[in-house]
Amino acid sequence: MAALLAFHGLRTRELRNLKTTDIRDGRLYLGDRVIPLADPVRVRLTAYLDHRQRQWPATANPYLFIHRNTACTIKPFGSRWAGLLLGMSPRVIREDRILHEIHATGGDVRRVCEMFGYSVSDAMRYLNTLDPPGIEIGTPPKTSRA
Repeated sequence: MAALLAFHGLRTRELRNLKTTDIRDGRLYLGDRVIPLADPVRVRLTAYLDHRQRQWPATANPYLFIHRNTACTIKPFGSRWAGLLLGMSPRVIREDRILHEIHATGGDVRRVCEMFGYSVSDAMRYLNTLDPPGIEIGTPPKTSRA
């Protein structure tokens, strides 16, 4: 779960609604997007799927991420479970990944839109982190002397 967030920046609801059939041929099929999975993500997903099969071999739950309470149902995990499992909000990991991408690409908004499913206006708020308004680059901050 953490790898999908850190490498591919999935939304919590996307993680929650992922089904085992959404991952095939080294790709994640997410709505109209097809995401080639990074090698570290593929390794971790394979390990998780092996664990899932050993832990709940007879489960009928089609969702990728399950736990002891959802293994005997056909429902996705609850809204709080991912945060409890990860020790932080999945949104924080996603936003960190998006910020990393915007900085690594020098502000390629189109790439952020394609990679993370954003509209241009949504992606623009991340672009503003490159050159925040009101901050002069190379100028030391003024300190007040009391």
